[in-house]
Amino acid sequence: MGKRITDDLLAEFSSFVEIRMGLSFPKEKWADLEKGLHTAYAQFGCDNEESFVRHVMSSSISKRQIEMLASVLTVGETYFFREKKALDVFEHIVHSKAVGPRSSKDRNLRIWSAGCASGEEPYTIAMMLKMLLPDLKEWNISILATDINPLFMEKARKGTYTQWSFREVPEPIINRFFIKRAGELEILPEIKEMVTFSYLNLMEDGYPSLLNNTNAMDVIFCRNVLMYFAPETIKQVTQRFHQCLTDGGRLIVSQTEINDEYFQGFEKASHAHALIFRKATAKVENKQYRWPSAADLPEAGKTQSEETHKPPPALAAEKRSKGEICTGVEAANLYEMAEKACKQGEYGRAEELLLRLRAEISPHAEVLTLFARICANLGRLDEGLHHIEQAIRVDTMNPGRHFLHAAILQELGQKQQAMTALRKAVYLDADFALAYFSMGNIALSSGKMREAERHFNSALLLLRRHGHDDILPESEGMTAGRLIELIESMKWRKTER
Repeated sequence: MGKRITDDLLAEFSSFVEIRMGLSFPKEKWADLEKGLHTAYAQFGCDNEESFVRHVMSSSISKRQIEMLASVLTVGETYFFREKKALDVFEHIVHSKAVGPRSSKDRNLRIWSAGCASGEEPYTIAMMLKMLLPDLKEWNISILATDINPLFMEKARKGTYTQWSFREVPEPIINRFFIKRAGELEILPEIKEMVTFSYLNLMEDGYPSLLNNTNAMDVIFCRNVLMYFAPETIKQVTQRFHQCLTDGGRLIVSQTEINDEYFQGFEKASHAHALIFRKATAKVENKQYRWPSAADLPEAGKTQSEETHKPPPALAAEKRSKGEICTGVEAANLYEMAEKACKQGEYGRAEELLLRLRAEISPHAEVLTLFARICANLGRLDEGLHHIEQAIRVDTMNPGRHFLHAAILQELGQKQQAMTALRKAVYLDADFALAYFSMGNIALSSGKMREAERHFNSALLLLRRHGHDDILPESEGMTAGRLIELIESMKWRKTER
């Protein structure tokens, strides 16, 4: 390809891309940058690369267009069963979990393919699990696959590929997991159903979060993605991955992306001649403080004033919405520190502080709710469910608690119960857009397309009453505009089915 843009303009554009997108294209990568521009300019209706570059830098293009451009500039080559060493590591992880001392109890496995492109990686993971776990039906498996390119998402959900994606796949695997259709291969429905595809921007969207299912991951694959990011962006992304992982969870990156400077807080581990990163197990002190059991809480239908134990201190209405504790300076400080630690992903520290707080006050809805969120983010879903149900018994009129209850139930695979909890949330707050969004997702995953459409349209109607940059309650930082983009990126699925 001949030179189409001057070096001065390329230098200016590479600086623009780093500032606006967090992507790094130093001079030695300018050829890759030009290649991406050659693909992008026609999609934006420009005549050539130079006019496109000048248009992008001088115009106020939308956030969605910025992401579309970023996805074009970072297109990487992908195919099934790529990088055998990394897959050998994954096989070792699965085997250890399946035959370990807790294997009969701990049959949960949560995996995230971050930057999944057209889906070959997450489908490879699904096929491996099918082969590695003969009792797969007895496991609670979650495979999340995310990317910022909606065109990739569409191709991945369809699951149809050309021979180019199979260059390292043995014929028996193709025969077992694919259907041949007119020169292409379509992955079996049972493998498709194992993977959930979702639109997510690693540089800007919130994670970990129950809302987008990025919490409590056992394994995160992020291969051949970080290489495009600027150094500071890499550090931010890897630290958020650290927060998304359970204790002992693994982050698998490409071997060419390994740099100790970018993986602070991880331990390096080696297997099958490949290096991966492991999240160390957090130590929680002050375990002498007992967390409340069901016996500590009021019986159904019984008011707190009728209890023999000291009732939880009342929350002022204006404080309740902010999650503040009105029980004295020491308790309030402990709660605020725990809440801050939770937001920063320091779940062990947050748990320690809440256990200390337990010695200061009686069972308290705000504290129980925060503890439930921490447990959910750590993958202790049954424990989180116990605490949020206790919180609801203390204060049943808070829609946010029912929303968190639904999120945990959904992760446990209890869709019907989750839908019931969401209906309670919207009954208490008819303007709860996130609850309608979650109801739409549950209906969509159950194949109820008309019901999903109804819930998504309700969410969109409510969201458009907000400003684009308004932070939504219970969203962990998501804006109204961002949720609108997410819902609209899913709309094609209604007609596809």
